[in-house]
Amino acid sequence: MTYTGDDGRQYVVVTAGGHGTFGTKMGDYVIGYALPE
Repeated sequence: MTYTGDDGRQYVVVTAGGHGTFGTKMGDYVIGYALPE
């Protein structure tokens, strides 16, 4: 997902998760990045 904050900057949010069946570590994460100004 992307959105523009009140400060006019664009942000990118990624949801990522793992599952034991796939041989990855269990967990769910929401990670946000601010794009360069």
